[in-house]
Amino acid sequence: MASLVCRRIDADSCNSTTGSPGFVIAGGLAFAAVGFGLLTQINEEASFVILAAGLVVFSLGLAPIFTLATGLVVGSAPPEHAGAASAISETTGELGGVLGIAILDSVGAAIYRSELARSIPTGVPAEAQEAARDILAGAVEVARQLPGDLDSMLLDAARNSFILGLQVAIIIISVAIAAVAAVLVFVGLRNVLSGSEDEKSTLANERVEESD
Repeated sequence: MASLVCRRIDADSCNSTTGSPGFVIAGGLAFAAVGFGLLTQINEEASFVILAAGLVVFSLGLAPIFTLATGLVVGSAPPEHAGAASAISETTGELGGVLGIAILDSVGAAIYRSELARSIPTGVPAEAQEAARDILAGAVEVARQLPGDLDSMLLDAARNSFILGLQVAIIIISVAIAAVAAVLVFVGLRNVLSGSEDEKSTLANERVEESD
């Protein structure tokens, strides 16, 4: 929701941006990296304000990227292929989002299972250990059935393992990817100028004629 709201807020400002869109995209990625960095402060005692601030900051950073990237893709294509270019841009964006979520979720789950297997308290039955390592909700359910202090010990171990997986997979890796992408975009698109759609179409047609 934060991303959708921020994208709508930035849409008009992106459409009126002059100069190099590469600067704006690189700046947005750097801003997103700061937002991901804020999320590294998440722990059991962290306030919801930190979570909300991190989400808002990285959403504001990513919002202009979608608008400008689509404009660059469509503007580089001949007018008769604008629809196909827009569809390709949308498809690759959706595919990248799905793959990113799947990969980061897999990394986080692997870290959670590995860390919990190392720190799970002694005395937890084998079947309960397997259920707890599968997912955090499983650990919570299993803990309710354990006697004595085993329930709180297992919950603490599961929470710590989950937070570690979240920080490494979704936060630290995301910060690194956003920072590297910001540098690559700044270098690769620093000479690309923004303009009106008519100007972009004219330049695209000129490039096509030159290639012929």
